[in-house]
Amino acid sequence: MVKYASETGAGLLDPAELSDRLIAVLRGAMPWLLTISEAEASVAEREGKWSGKQVIGHLIDSAVNNLGRIVRMQIEDGLSLQGYEQMAWVRLQHYAEREWSQVLGLWFALNEQVAWMIRNIEKVCLANMGVVEGETVTLGFLIEDYVAHMEHHLRLMRRWLATDAERLR
Repeated sequence: MVKYASETGAGLLDPAELSDRLIAVLRGAMPWLLTISEAEASVAEREGKWSGKQVIGHLIDSAVNNLGRIVRMQIEDGLSLQGYEQMAWVRLQHYAEREWSQVLGLWFALNEQVAWMIRNIEKVCLANMGVVEGETVTLGFLIEDYVAHMEHHLRLMRRWLATDAERLR
């Protein structure tokens, strides 16, 4: 399991703050993402890399998988949760062929649901443990890492899809 965040002790985490952080990432990214044209979103960063549509598609797949993980880790402590074949998920869902607005709409809607669910987690559940891809993690860390993973991909996307003026900033 690739980690994107440092773990904060579960007792120091607050579900509402975690939810607010995810919402801030979503609402902060959407104005910029909406300026990307269909053509720009369809071109890969470089040979062998994903297009903007596919990166957001990957984040959709992350939302789907992590939504299930977050629900299951609230129901039962100590679960073993499977990973998923990220490249295959993106390929099989054909994000590259979907309209950019459809990909963005689905990403935003799913993450609004994830944020809503996180806001309503009982604080005590943030300490629940699970094994994801061989790594033992708390539910709180899983959520922190989920948001950091999204931020990572959006930051990279912004670099290669930025206009010349944005790159100079």
